[in-house]
Amino acid sequence: MTLRPKMADKTSSKEELDKFLQNVDDIQSIIKGMASGDAEAQQKACQAADEKLGKIGKTPVDNTGVNRTVINQRAFNEMDTEQQQPATPGEMGQEAFMDFIEKDAAERAARKKEQRKEATVLKDQGNAAFKSGDFQTAVDFYTQGLEKLKDFKELWTNRAQAYIKLGQYDEALSDCDWAIRVSKFTYIMHDTENICDEKYVKAYIHKGRALVAKKEFDKALETYQEALKIDPKQEKTVNAYIKDLKTVRAVEEEEEKARGLVESGDQEAEGVVELIRRIKQPNKPVIFYAGGLKVLTMFLKDCTEDKHSAQTLFRTCGGFELISDVPVIARCMNAPASLTKEEVDMCESLLKLYREANKNNGKTGHHQIKKKHPLLFSRLMQGLLKFMNIGSSLSAANAVGTLNNLAIDKKFLMQFRDSFEETVLPAFENIMTRCSEISVTVLPSCVSMVSNMAVDPVLRRLMSARAQLWGACLQAMESARAQLWEACLQAMDVCLSDQTKYDEVLEAMTGLMVNLTLKPSAVTQETVVAVATVSKTQGLLDSPNTTIVQRTAGILSHILPLSDESVKVCQNTAPIRLFRLLKDPELQTVKYAMKALAACTKDSDAARKTVIQQDNNIETLRSLLKAEDETLQANSSLCIGHLLNDKALCQSLYGTDIVMELLKHVADHRNSVVQQNCAIALATLVQEDRRHIDRLRELDGLGILHDCMKLFN
Repeated sequence: MTLRPKMADKTSSKEELDKFLQNVDDIQSIIKGMASGDAEAQQKACQAADEKLGKIGKTPVDNTGVNRTVINQRAFNEMDTEQQQPATPGEMGQEAFMDFIEKDAAERAARKKEQRKEATVLKDQGNAAFKSGDFQTAVDFYTQGLEKLKDFKELWTNRAQAYIKLGQYDEALSDCDWAIRVSKFTYIMHDTENICDEKYVKAYIHKGRALVAKKEFDKALETYQEALKIDPKQEKTVNAYIKDLKTVRAVEEEEEKARGLVESGDQEAEGVVELIRRIKQPNKPVIFYAGGLKVLTMFLKDCTEDKHSAQTLFRTCGGFELISDVPVIARCMNAPASLTKEEVDMCESLLKLYREANKNNGKTGHHQIKKKHPLLFSRLMQGLLKFMNIGSSLSAANAVGTLNNLAIDKKFLMQFRDSFEETVLPAFENIMTRCSEISVTVLPSCVSMVSNMAVDPVLRRLMSARAQLWGACLQAMESARAQLWEACLQAMDVCLSDQTKYDEVLEAMTGLMVNLTLKPSAVTQETVVAVATVSKTQGLLDSPNTTIVQRTAGILSHILPLSDESVKVCQNTAPIRLFRLLKDPELQTVKYAMKALAACTKDSDAARKTVIQQDNNIETLRSLLKAEDETLQANSSLCIGHLLNDKALCQSLYGTDIVMELLKHVADHRNSVVQQNCAIALATLVQEDRRHIDRLRELDGLGILHDCMKLFN
């Protein structure tokens, strides 16, 4: 049994905090007056201090756990007579007051340290309850923590989050207001005019969330804008919440409009509601449900006056729950391999209906589907993959495009982490190994869907560590390219018509593979896999599709630096292609190509000779040293260092500005990698051709180079 901590009296707690904060404001004013250089201000502050001392003697001790200076009356009572009778009215009163403050501050600091320790334990217990989904217990723990320490900002904002989860939005708003007030007090007492408190902004964000939940959108927007004023550095975070606010507001407006159509007796609106109700009737034959789904699909398609409202009604009236609310449909979607012809037809009709219901529905429809039906979405995706594996490409064509767009949502991807390796990956691998049987209009979307899922770091790690997936991807790529070249040989007109189709497959495949190779894994570092990947992809550098070219360069830039054997495979062909990409207008393409080229020239004489022949006095590479991108500078300087092992090149560079260009980066560059690469290149240059030493000496560079090399060694 879970024991919940006792709830506090919220009214009395807030009254105490109000009283305490007022006392602190008064004392802060007194201290500033005493520190003033104005004699009149000092005298008024001393009088106020005497009045405050008298009031404190008549009031009970305030146990509020804030580490600020409040008068300890006991210390005042224990003073000897000489201390209580100042020689001059103003001077001793000020000194005594400051002594009291210092003594009481030490006592209060010790008490607060213990209170914070106890409150932190309660906060951690509340956080654990929150993560487990027990939000009421979390509220109780946070409340008990606030009884210990009322200026603990995290407790206020954490309890506000728990209240939001419980749907208690007014309580959440109250907690956010108190968090803001406590944060303002901390801000003032520390006198840090230019320092923003992160938790202060956090309180505004949660206040905005509560207002959005209450559908008070204008107030929520004002709250978010206030957060931006407080800390402009949080612009990205706050703008994300503002974007969500606009989406929720649009959804609310759409649903209100749809409800209005039903209430007004609109025929199309009533038709959608009635059809969904009929399809949900139990114990009907399969043909009944298949027919109902087809009729509803046609009805949505034929809605001419307000198609968007019809789609909204479909969503709000339980249309997307058909997959779970109708037992026959639920059973068939779970086991598509053993279905009758009529059952397959029913499932295909369902997928076609879902696509029509979400067609051109924008972000608002996607937002609501992912928010209200995450398990349904997961189930639908798994059902889709199963249908594709039994060869039902019609089912896939009706749904995969919509699912691909929905798979972009990060929160949804997190829900897939536990089942991804057991459900999605095996089905996707089966599709890849049978890509020639899958429609080329469906396959790119399917690959893009999984590629979008690779954005999630956990899912990407599962994919990149799976040897079966790499094998399936390479097999699919080989199949796609074989079909493309066969089409090219058959006829020019066929080639032109099919080029785009197969390019879509290759574009999706290279996009997936560049994501999977982003972080090294045991599979991608295996020699066999690396060599096969480079062998099959390097030819795509000649593709007229610039997206495929960029992604292929990305794959090579990820694999070549980690595999010497893969460099040997492409050392005679890839360098010239990569060098040409150094002049590409797209910066990302240039960065990929430069990194891959640096890997090729590391140990390959053939690759170095190719680049030297193409680049007169390596002017292209030297120009990249002047680029603003530090990654590009690092890889270009690394490649230059490799090329300078060629004695003839070093001799031809005599009389150019190569020494000054490299020395400038050695002496001044803030990036240690660029600095080190340029130092190594410069040292190699002077070793291969001693004439460059004279130029280095003229520039006072010998000492700089010596110190730099010594530092790196």
